[in-house]
Amino acid sequence: MNQETRSILTCSLVGAIIGWAMGVAQLIYIGSWELIYWAWMPLIPIYSAVGGGLYGMIFGGGMSAEKNVEQETEERTHSHAA
Repeated sequence: MNQETRSILTCSLVGAIIGWAMGVAQLIYIGSWELIYWAWMPLIPIYSAVGGGLYGMIFGGGMSAEKNVEQETEERTHSHAA
């Protein structure tokens, strides 16, 4: 697995875990018993996890793209120096 793919997967996983934790914390903070008996209540942490995973994927892709640009410029400067 190359570095870009690993970066995107790692950031997506971390983002999904953080998003799920924020969704659960949101339910705990609201603390409404009517919300607990609502049939769609489990979707709140799940949607938060999906959103966090998407943010992580965007962040991971940006990190790997930035590293690629630095590597390419470094290779160009070394090839022209010789």
